[in-house]
Amino acid sequence: MQFYVVTCVVPAETQDDGYTAFIKYMEEGAQLDKFEGFELVARLHMPESGELCIICKAVDAKALFKHFMFWRSAFGCDFQYRPALTCAEMVEMQKSHNASLQDQGI
Repeated sequence: MQFYVVTCVVPAETQDDGYTAFIKYMEEGAQLDKFEGFELVARLHMPESGELCIICKAVDAKALFKHFMFWRSAFGCDFQYRPALTCAEMVEMQKSHNASLQDQGI
């Protein structure tokens, strides 16, 4: 699965209702935090600005949609998805890149 760093802004006008729904979601077991093709790793809240930072793993955009779209539809949350690499993946890619540069005499 691919790691993603997801940032979100919850509009000020829906924050209270959104967090009330979030309390219910969490108390009911947060079932969409882990399902086939998706796993939430961390969810961090910055309530003073209405921002969230979510780290998750997903197989595709459909899995991201399944997890996040209730919050967009119900509360107008704006999500930005960015794929991310683990340290091991970054090392592997950089080594490959360095070898390619060396082969080119750069």
